[in-house]
This record gives sequence, C-alpha cells and structure tokens, in this order.
Amino acid sequence: MRDQKLSSKLKSFNENGFIILKVFTNKIIDKYKKKILKNLKKSAKQKSIKSIDSLTKLEDYFSFISKDQHKKLMDRDTRTIKIDASDADLIFNTKNFKGLLNYFSDKDYEILRNRDKWSWKGKDSKNQAGFRIVKPSSELLEKKTTNIAGYHSDHYNLKNFRFTLWIPLAGFNKKYSLKMIPGSHIYKHKNNVTAKNPNGAATLLKHKYLNIFKKPYRPNLKPGEAILFHPYLIHGNAINL
Repeated sequence: MRDQKLSSKLKSFNENGFIILKVFTNKIIDKYKKKILKNLKKSAKQKSIKSIDSLTKLEDYFSFISKDQHKKLMDRDTRTIKIDASDADLIFNTKNFKGLLNYFSDKDYEILRNRDKWSWKGKDSKNQAGFRIVKPSSELLEKKTTNIAGYHSDHYNLKNFRFTLWIPLAGFNKKYSLKMIPGSHIYKHKNNVTAKNPNGAATLLKHKYLNIFKKPYRPNLKPGEAILFHPYLIHGNAINL
C-alpha cells in the first residue's frame, strides 16, 4: 500500500478504509517525543507525581510510573500537544495526500478534525493533536469475561465524519501498531451493536457484531509513516495508556 499512484491509493482506501503514507522525518518525530515528555512532566508536577522526574526517554515511561499514577496523570489537557504550523503544512503537502482529500471533499466529508479551529474548555485548539501511550499488545477487554470488544469507530466518538491521521512516535512493529478491521468502514454501525465502555469514554462495539468482519490487522509501520483512516473504520482494542 506504499508508493502507489493516487488511483491505486484511492482503490486501496475504498476497499480497506485506510492507507499508509510517509509524512514525517525522524527529526520531526524526535521533536514531538520531546514535546510529549515535557507535557507529561508538567502534568506530573501539578499532580505531585515525582516518579518521572528523571525520565529522559519516552520509550521508558512504563518503567517509571505505576498504573494508578498513570491514570491520575493522563487527562485531556495532558495528552494534547500543539502541532507546529510548518509540520501541519508538511502533512497536507505529502505526496497523494491532497489528492485523497480533494476526492473525498466532494462527497460531503469534513477532512481532518484539527485543520479548522475548535475549542476545548474555551481554548483555541487549532492544530492540536491528541496522543496516547499504549503498552505493546495491550488488550482493552478479554472476550472470556465480557461481550464487549475493545473496538470502536470514530464517527460515534467525534460526532462527525472527519478522517483521522494516526502517527506512531515510538514502537515500530506489529505489537505497537494500531489494530484495524479492513473493510469495516463500508458499514454504518448502528446503536444496537454498541455497549458502554467501562474503561473510558469511547463507544465500544459488541464481540458478536465483529464476527461479520475480517480478522483484525496491524500494519508494521516504519518511522515517519502514518495511517489515514475513514471515520467508520473499526479500530482500537487497546487501553489508551
């Protein structure tokens, strides 16, 4: 799915609900890892969490903090960083990216949730991006103990039809990558297939409903690559740590 012509990428996107694009350099990735680390330490200081004072590498985060401390540390203010305007432009100028957006913009889609201004607690949030810290291969809920899957689609949670660009900053193998169900975007998932999430705000899907779809897939991304995916695409199944 990499380095294809626009027509091939459109075909792949329409079939699978996502494509992989190269958007960042290693230098830019390192810059945002430092930004996230700064956010975490600032929030930790406000919440009197001293265990990450000496943390220097984002990859070592789980060696410095307990599960309870993490839950206390991570909130919406903590896990949001501002994307530099030059980097936002870099994303939008990525090869084939504009072509994809132009194709879907003719079909009543709103493209990318952070391109326009929106507010969070009265603050201007233009070019803001949310981040997550997830343990490798962590599962949200076990099938043996519940009928709820850890999967969701963003149209329930964002209340719109905007696309998402998912960019990993650390962890580049199938244990870390986003788990997705190819082709699930062609279904408009109804409310009767959802269930309350005991671990967060995202509206989750029931295990029984997932049986009609293909098996989940985790792409093995390289540094700088990103996943652009459809708002109906089913994905997730990991705790947002």
